[in-house]
Amino acid sequence: MKHVIVIGGGIAGLTAAHELKKQKVAVTLLEREDAVGGAIKTVLKNDRYLMELGPNTFLGSSDSIFELTRELDIERQLVQNESKKRFVFRGEKLHEVPIGPKQFLLSPLLSGKGKLRVLFEPFVRKQTNDGESLAAFVTRRAGKELLEALVDPFVSGVYAGDPFQLEIKSVFPRIAEIEDLYGSVFKGMRHLKGTFGKSSLLSFLWGMQTLPSRLHDLMKKEIRIHSTAEAIVKTEDGKWVVSTDHQGEEITGDAVVIAVPAHEASRLLMPHVPEIFSPLMGIPYVSLAVVHAVFKRSEIPRDLEGFGFLIPRREKIRLLGSIWSSALFPNRAPNGETLLTCFIGGATDPHAIDLYDHELLAHVRQGLEQTLNVRAEPRFHNITRIAQAIPQYTIGHQERLNEIGRWIKKLPGIFLTGSYFTGISVADTIAHSKSVSQKTVKWLCQAP
Repeated sequence: MKHVIVIGGGIAGLTAAHELKKQKVAVTLLEREDAVGGAIKTVLKNDRYLMELGPNTFLGSSDSIFELTRELDIERQLVQNESKKRFVFRGEKLHEVPIGPKQFLLSPLLSGKGKLRVLFEPFVRKQTNDGESLAAFVTRRAGKELLEALVDPFVSGVYAGDPFQLEIKSVFPRIAEIEDLYGSVFKGMRHLKGTFGKSSLLSFLWGMQTLPSRLHDLMKKEIRIHSTAEAIVKTEDGKWVVSTDHQGEEITGDAVVIAVPAHEASRLLMPHVPEIFSPLMGIPYVSLAVVHAVFKRSEIPRDLEGFGFLIPRREKIRLLGSIWSSALFPNRAPNGETLLTCFIGGATDPHAIDLYDHELLAHVRQGLEQTLNVRAEPRFHNITRIAQAIPQYTIGHQERLNEIGRWIKKLPGIFLTGSYFTGISVADTIAHSKSVSQKTVKWLCQAP
């Protein structure tokens, strides 16, 4: 039986190990922390508040997650919210994000001039967008106002990123491809109507950590926690030896799947291929502060139907946005109380993570007062700082990935996966990890 060592116990590493085990490959997974799951963390505080410290939801179109939940027999634990309402704060008010042509024309989010500019999009000439930023792409095709009112807050909410730094072909490859094929985003979306998947939001009854916890339960014998990979060495017979910080332990495998952040992967690979260090280290990560705040329902003077709200950076409010967690799914807070998950930091506010707790809480309270008119003190709050939380697909990202791919071929039997490749969502990470697992199995079958 072939043996593969998986380094990293986030959802990428867990998925890789699960897929390899399905293919009758012996697996050893190394995780340096005291639990698996990586960015996916759900905690229960005071036996009352179920809080997500990482990803909160996934989309109804996330086929890779649905397939995995079926394999893990946890489909019955899924919970769903069908509300399509999302809000953006602009001009001292929360406005519902328009989801159709009629709503768009009636929405106060854009001025009449801004709407006309968006409607002019089909008449804008296409051009090569290699190395083009998201901001430049949106401004070129639909105008600056759409960028500031809708795209900027969306990018803050998903990537905690800066649209002037993110690369359009990396963050929204489908949109860039549509322009290339049809000459217009609007024209292309009309041709592809009905192919973009469901917009409902899902999680699990007891939170997103259900997924990595179930994978851990099924692979307890293969997983070693508190075990950090210190170095990788190739033997004369073509195998790979991973040394760990656990009493100088060495583990020999036929192949290694590295499922850790890009900067950590660079440390392990640089001794073998020094040239891979630069493109891996060239992938930046942003930090984020997650602040959970609980209020009496009566202290929030508005309806909370929907996902939550986002705030454009031009509004000069430090709060990026808030997810209405207890309105989305059950079990998040007791009846009569509301749990809000708030975010501060990201690419446009890199030093927010260094603020004291009382400063972070003050910015959250100020933001909630301006947006939801909440003037009360939180009944409970929890602050989590996440250093290097989200990889950023900045300009040149595709070139960096291509370069990483060229150099990793110099190391047969070494494979890379993680959220810095083809998408930062849980679903995208799972899909990439499955693909890498299949490549690993194929390589093992061909290896001498």
